[in-house]
Amino acid sequence: MDASRQPAADTVKNGAQLGPPGWDQNHVRVAALAVLAVGFVARVWVASGTFLNPDEALHFFNANRGSAWLAYQASLTMAHPPLLIFLLYWWKNLGTSEFMLRLPSVLAGTAFCWVFFKWLEKLFGPTVALVGLTFAALLGPMLLLSAEVRQYELLLLFAISGAYLLERALEEHSAGFMLASAACLYLAMLSHYSALLFVAALGVYTLLRLFSTRPPLAVTAVWVAGQVCALALVGFLYVTQLSKLKHTTMAEQAFDSWLNKSYFHPGHGSPIVFALTRSFSVFQFMLGQLVVGDVAALMFVAGIVFLLRGAITHSASGASSRQLAVLLVLPFVVNCAAGLMGVYPYGGTRHCVVLGVFGLTGISLCIVRMARWRAIRALVISLALILLCWAFRSIRQPYFYRADQSHAQMQRALAFIREQIPSSDLILVDYESGLELGHYLCNQQPVSYDGSIPGFLVFTCSEHRIVSTMYTLWAFDPQTFLEQWNHLVADAGLKPDDQVWVAQARWTVSLADDLKRYPELQSLHVQSYGRNIQFFPLKAGQTMPKRVAGTTSLQRAVRE
Repeated sequence: MDASRQPAADTVKNGAQLGPPGWDQNHVRVAALAVLAVGFVARVWVASGTFLNPDEALHFFNANRGSAWLAYQASLTMAHPPLLIFLLYWWKNLGTSEFMLRLPSVLAGTAFCWVFFKWLEKLFGPTVALVGLTFAALLGPMLLLSAEVRQYELLLLFAISGAYLLERALEEHSAGFMLASAACLYLAMLSHYSALLFVAALGVYTLLRLFSTRPPLAVTAVWVAGQVCALALVGFLYVTQLSKLKHTTMAEQAFDSWLNKSYFHPGHGSPIVFALTRSFSVFQFMLGQLVVGDVAALMFVAGIVFLLRGAITHSASGASSRQLAVLLVLPFVVNCAAGLMGVYPYGGTRHCVVLGVFGLTGISLCIVRMARWRAIRALVISLALILLCWAFRSIRQPYFYRADQSHAQMQRALAFIREQIPSSDLILVDYESGLELGHYLCNQQPVSYDGSIPGFLVFTCSEHRIVSTMYTLWAFDPQTFLEQWNHLVADAGLKPDDQVWVAQARWTVSLADDLKRYPELQSLHVQSYGRNIQFFPLKAGQTMPKRVAGTTSLQRAVRE
């Protein structure tokens, strides 16, 4: 047979072939570092120049307390474990600018990309690792989440570190690496509750590996002890936080409104349809594009098929193809089961971002197999998909456009408050808007409520008195606004000529437009700063609609 027709140029045992002649493992590492650097610069840019969104402001609000104990107590009111709040409590001593508060996420997101590369390299070789790193570093949703004050990058970093150290422990028969893996997984569990699903799936995979590799007794003993400690940690989190959140207004609103589609509702549709549509939705979210996301879901399935048929080789890992297939598929199965039981959302939401570790891996396997293990070809394919996703992005609500979230917009709004709103006038806000105004108008100082108006959260910043709804009412619609307005006029003892400014600074600003539909309020004078900040004045004696009806733009946005 003609040597020029040998397949060795494309596939070599143990995945040694990386690309065209001259491309060895060092070349792939250099390319990986270049991609990582681009991803880091992109994260720095996204994290700069914009004001905090309401969720970010909430995280800082709970961390911005007088002691670590008070910050911990505040964290118990949230739907996330306390690690981020503790981190922010200490981190704020270094600075409270938007970029400084987002820097931990930027660093954690960049570190995640590199550990993800190392994990993939160990399991499937450097070519797959390079493609996976490219997706993790440059895809829009992965990039944006790592430029916000959120838990997700801590979750991803600690989860993938635990998985990587597990492989090291099994390969090197090291009890020390197994202990370090357990520690990382605990930190992931303290970052976000989706880590519990990740740990459960990883535990099944580890059992399969332990039975097949038979490591020394010390390694197995450390792993078993680690599982016991993990169960103890779950119990602690359940008693101190989870059990108290199950029946809160926040949990009910999540189940019935913004995460409605990510839970299965018995009697409303088929479990099979739910599993399929939500699985495709996961990939749509990861890629940030609906059509490309659907294609990526099929590529993930193809990658698993290639893996099971032995068409994918791997290098340093001792795991079998079946074990690796279980590792990649089981997290989706576990998360889907949680969604079907109504205990955790499953679908195209950031709450399922940890599935990206496995989803992007399966996609990378498919691309590398299609590229016949050539690194440059695989890299070009992945970059083309990423550019396509950026060029035709699918915007998921809630969302701020960068121009509207510009730091300059917030500064102009603050100047309007200080220069145009008399300090004698009350400012009425919904809870989300109160978080935003409290953060900026109080110059990042702790906000304390004075309880002067029953049923409201009242605080003073820069000599202005802000009256916020309770945390059970995150956003106004016409009906809730009218109810709160009537309560305020009565309970604050306002006179008919007293002026109150209504302010909104939040994800969706629609109250003024909704109220203008009613004859009594058609002449509202609205001052806007972008599409996410607006003010309008009302007299306490203003004639109000006696009844409001219909679906508001805010309610439509929540459902969609």
